[in-house]
Amino acid sequence: MEKHKFSKVYRALNCLTLFQGVVQDKTVQCYHKLLGTIMQGETTSPLDLLAEYHRLVGLLLEETIKPQIPVVGNPWQNHLLNRILFDDHIYARQSVSEQNIPPMVEEAFLHDLNNLQIICLEGWQVMEQYFSETPGVFSIKTHALPEMAGHHPLSGQFTSMKKKLLAAIHWPHHLKDFKDFYKTAGFGEFARYWAFRWEAGAHGFHLSAIEDPDPIQLQQLIGYERQRKQILSNTERLLKGQSAHNLLLYGDRGTGKSSSVKALLHKYGPLGLRLVQVSRKNLHSLQSLTRLLRTLPQKFIIFIDDLSFEESETEYKEFKTQLEGSLEQQPSNVCIYVTSNQRNLIKEYFGDRTTKVVDGEIHVGDTMQEKLSLVDRFGLKITFLAPDKEVFLEIVRELANQEGIHMDPAALERLAIQWTLWNNERSGRTARQFIDHIKGSEDYDIF
Repeated sequence: MEKHKFSKVYRALNCLTLFQGVVQDKTVQCYHKLLGTIMQGETTSPLDLLAEYHRLVGLLLEETIKPQIPVVGNPWQNHLLNRILFDDHIYARQSVSEQNIPPMVEEAFLHDLNNLQIICLEGWQVMEQYFSETPGVFSIKTHALPEMAGHHPLSGQFTSMKKKLLAAIHWPHHLKDFKDFYKTAGFGEFARYWAFRWEAGAHGFHLSAIEDPDPIQLQQLIGYERQRKQILSNTERLLKGQSAHNLLLYGDRGTGKSSSVKALLHKYGPLGLRLVQVSRKNLHSLQSLTRLLRTLPQKFIIFIDDLSFEESETEYKEFKTQLEGSLEQQPSNVCIYVTSNQRNLIKEYFGDRTTKVVDGEIHVGDTMQEKLSLVDRFGLKITFLAPDKEVFLEIVRELANQEGIHMDPAALERLAIQWTLWNNERSGRTARQFIDHIKGSEDYDIF
């Protein structure tokens, strides 16, 4: 093959300005090293070239089996397009802000797009042609991979953008498409993942991506339609940029409070919703988290699951201040959703309601008022009570239908009631456990 074709791709790789995440990617670095070695000519061992080539092929194939990412194009194109759209750089950040993009930054971005198109569309052609006549080479060819079946969290706009770039004649002409993509899908890890944990590390707190969030779907949740309608309505207000409330979901255990929040991801993730789970021990860093999230284009739900405080604990006072009471306003793209088995979040005692006299002043239930003031920080409080017998059986019947369990309705109800006696409660969770228990039993004789 003519050396100038290698040089064209090699030069493009060495002339990227903004897309440093692409340059630093281990697969791209492997390609870069192999290309440079080929250009050195006869000074390199053919066996070393083969080893490096097959290492590169292995890395590319690994990318094609990741379930979260739709496959578009051949393995090299697919990988490079993923890295391009996931990259976090100054142009992407400026695109989602209200500030004007400096002309020099836009010029650098257009320059990079031109080089990236060369790398993406011509990069694997030169490699395949070079190794095409080498015996024993495993070739992945240049034809497109079939799109994998199943649901992809990143399908839709992400897939559309990848296909648009593969078909484009000149990538710099698609500047508006990139701007629109960054404003809706985001950039970096926030384009790739929908769920995160707020965790402490060696260098402070950071967001850690959750690769496989709970797959629960809203249609799998039975009952509590009124409560979920309130949650959906508030979440849609957040997504539309309208005023939305912090939510407190409280009530009996196993009634679907947490699942109702987790299921929001699969309905609203494609529209820009992201979920950040925060543990109770990290509540003191909540303002650091909101400062980070306010700079991003997506809408965020900070999810605090199963929250409660003991009487002797005072951390709730700091949490109360962080919710509302500090000088720093909560970002408009952030809401806090809390679940708890206790309405007031703090254990309540009869003595909290008593009247006290201090220095001649009467204080009626000061402790009680202090505790209630935390709950008052939530604009919407939604109650999940344990279902009565009829509602519980309705949940059981619907879950059985979803799972394809066909048995006499009277027998199903009899077994379900017996199951609640064994577990000492009626709840959506108990119904799910009952259905899971009988799924594998052909005769449904479980007791």
